[in-house]
Amino acid sequence: MKIVFDSGVLISFSETCYLSLFKSLKDLLGEFVISENVQYECVGKVEHIMRFKLSSIRISREIKDNVFTIASSSQKLKENTSKIMEFTNSMFFVRHQPIKIIQIGEAESLALLGLTDADYLAIDERTTRMLVEQPHALIDIFKRKYNTNDVRLDEEKYVKFRELIGPVSVIRSVDLLAYAYKNNLLSSDFKSPDNLKAIMYSLKIKGCSVSFQEIDEYISSLYK
Repeated sequence: MKIVFDSGVLISFSETCYLSLFKSLKDLLGEFVISENVQYECVGKVEHIMRFKLSSIRISREIKDNVFTIASSSQKLKENTSKIMEFTNSMFFVRHQPIKIIQIGEAESLALLGLTDADYLAIDERTTRMLVEQPHALIDIFKRKYNTNDVRLDEEKYVKFRELIGPVSVIRSVDLLAYAYKNNLLSSDFKSPDNLKAIMYSLKIKGCSVSFQEIDEYISSLYK
């Protein structure tokens, strides 16, 4: 199995002190891949900012220990990233105006999916996750956000986008944490439902797109 990681998942695990789980997760799941841009966002961009320095040190250490493989930049990656930026940011229209929905870092991670034949994209951000899994559900979200029914999806561009990224699925920080729990990777301190819920809440606070109801359902299913 191969998983491409967006920066948000790495940062969420780092800031909640659970980044060390990734070595054991990799042993069970396969190859973990990040782009050079994700490495820059997590390390190079913030390594001299005290607020983020500790997180950058932790992530840098995992990279040096080869937990994450850094995909080298290539002309094809640049081309596909550019195409994905073009397709996704002119795919949804509100009152006939295109909506910009992803940034360059997310686009590069998406481009890596097709070029590496990855099985999963690990990302916490809701819009990009739904773009891959439930694009039509985004229409209702944009209708509420912009207070209009005049929202349209360009289906042709969506098909081209899917061809570029391939048949992948999406996982979030909480999904990886639940997998770690099921495989006894968490310390004994977090074997209780309340303590596991505490970690999931912290991941949500750090940016993981998961509802409180989903967390409760996760906890119920794990402790049956």
